[in-house]
Amino acid sequence: MSAAIRYEAVVVGAGPAGCAAALALQRAGRHVCLVDDAPPAAAARPRVGESLPGAVVRLLPQLGIAGLPDLLSAADYHPCQANASAWGSDQWTYQDALRNPEGGGWHLNRAAFDAALRVRARAVGVPIYPARLRQLAANATGHYLRLDGAGADGQPDSQLPDLSTSWLVDATGRAAFVSRRLQGGRLRLDDQLAAVAWVAAGPHDHDAATRIRSVPGGWWYTARLPAGQRVICFHSEPATVAALVRNPASFLADFNAAALLPQPLPLATLPRVYAVEAGIARARQAAAPGLLCVGDAALAFDPLAAQGLFFALYSGLQAGRALDQCLAQPTQQPASLLNYQKQVDQVFLANQRARTYFYASEARYAQHAYWRSRLALPSSLLYT
Repeated sequence: MSAAIRYEAVVVGAGPAGCAAALALQRAGRHVCLVDDAPPAAAARPRVGESLPGAVVRLLPQLGIAGLPDLLSAADYHPCQANASAWGSDQWTYQDALRNPEGGGWHLNRAAFDAALRVRARAVGVPIYPARLRQLAANATGHYLRLDGAGADGQPDSQLPDLSTSWLVDATGRAAFVSRRLQGGRLRLDDQLAAVAWVAAGPHDHDAATRIRSVPGGWWYTARLPAGQRVICFHSEPATVAALVRNPASFLADFNAAALLPQPLPLATLPRVYAVEAGIARARQAAAPGLLCVGDAALAFDPLAAQGLFFALYSGLQAGRALDQCLAQPTQQPASLLNYQKQVDQVFLANQRARTYFYASEARYAQHAYWRSRLALPSSLLYT
């Protein structure tokens, strides 16, 4: 193995969780880098997870970000004025943003948000290597990473250095590429999928609420986004989602039949419908010697809580702090790792309690296999 550039920590994945971890470590004075293999074209594609709760105003300053205006143009985010739900009932329930001291949060241009975090990381001195891991091996001082990236001509980039570090941060999302390799797998609690599409909001679509509605085979979610878009998601069993992905007309017809919006969406232009994972999964250990998992790599939970993006930032911040403590006081490493693991566990338990509350209210649909499977999910911590 050739000589490698040495970092105190290497963060694999430059999404919100990875950038938050890198920003927290850089603010602590640590020598950290990001490794991310997302091609430039992928950054422009719509991304699932566009909601940020009002509580983010307390979190962003801890990453050196004054607020959303410090990251995004006014055209890339707008306030969520209410959460509206028809769950286990045909009656709509509204939680107005005015009743929340921290506000109702925001709906984002997610691609712009992710890109802005990467720009901020570079601006404060965090190197970002546009590459994927070709080799991950143990060495005398921790981990040795060989990178594989493409140059401007699309050919392999031979100029990428090898990296060496004592600590890895897995921020590779649900793929959990690093922790799967180091821990021999991942705990998956269910197989829920979501069918997702982005459509034109329409000239008369001014609804600024997050809307969810349950139906016999699953539940719908929709929100109006910046740049005149609306996201539509249906969460259900894999077979149901697969059928909707193959038939966009049925997807839109079912959405209109659920009556989430005052006016039905036109069927003239059919969107592309994507299938994405939406089940509960977690790392076997979110905190272990030499490895911390953040974001979906640590805990990917039921989207019903709409906390995925906030948890990505929160877990990145807390993991960065824990790792800094491990580096500053090696004798306190077990306590620092245990504290971060407990923080992830607490989020998991809170999500499980919320899931139990919502799904139990769907007793009238309990005959359906989807609702039976949701009610059967374990509510305790699970490890394998």
